[in-house]
Amino acid sequence: MSLDTAYILGAGLGTRMGPVGEKLPKLLWPVYEKSLLELQLSYALKLGIKKVYLNTHFQAQVIQDFVHKHDVDVEILHEEELLDIGGAVHNLANKLNYRGKILILNGDQFLMFVEKQFKEFVNISQKYVATLMGLEVSDQYNELVLIDNLLAGIESSKSNSKYYTYSGVSIINLDLLKPVAGKTKFFESVANFKNDEVYVYRPTDYEYWDFGTTARYLNSMREVMLSKESRFYKFLLDSKAIDQSKLLPNNCYNAKGEEFSINLTDTPSQPGFGNIVFDGQDSLFEKENVVVMGESISKV
Repeated sequence: MSLDTAYILGAGLGTRMGPVGEKLPKLLWPVYEKSLLELQLSYALKLGIKKVYLNTHFQAQVIQDFVHKHDVDVEILHEEELLDIGGAVHNLANKLNYRGKILILNGDQFLMFVEKQFKEFVNISQKYVATLMGLEVSDQYNELVLIDNLLAGIESSKSNSKYYTYSGVSIINLDLLKPVAGKTKFFESVANFKNDEVYVYRPTDYEYWDFGTTARYLNSMREVMLSKESRFYKFLLDSKAIDQSKLLPNNCYNAKGEEFSINLTDTPSQPGFGNIVFDGQDSLFEKENVVVMGESISKV
């Protein structure tokens, strides 16, 4: 069974993005010259996906307008009331008559792995209702309890030793999924390891890029400037998300000044003080670790 459908999860409230997130949906936050949404679409197409769906809730009309204006080829499933991730998956599954498989993608994260491992991931998913992509971490995330690669439980991390967490990337086999209506959680109605075998695939060769909070967004944007040999940087170049003429000394982008000054406005080479500017100007009084959009400032 082929995998040709993806589902980008984008119905969050943006609460982790500060005041700027209240005005600009996270999916529309720029990674240099492209939005997270546009890059997720490019990412899905790169994996061989032919049809992409997106769920929305908070600032749905802003996203809808962006999709039309920029001719972004996604089909939107709007949620008047949040369905949670499990409910969102079943909402799409119902639309697809519970047939086929879907690739689940978080709108604010990217896993860059080798093609061979993605093919293994897809092949393994034939047997399971849910196949999760595991991510090796050392803190901050819930731990997956595994027995022979099958999910046996989810616990809060208790130590700084490395363990696996759920990356947010998964393949759901709709033919094996039991229909559920309404708001439900992912690990209750989709990847219910208490009732079904849920496989966790653990890649060994990958990059993980997280833009899910103001701090992670800012750190990842800076890391891009330091990682010009990375898979993700090549992906950004291929997606036309980096204008190499705007790369300036001191790891700056379209700005001159303190290190990591990133100017994403249409005004070229603004003075920078180490911040990221979507709109307006950088401010010496808010030196470092902020994202600026006009009068709104999101601090780390």
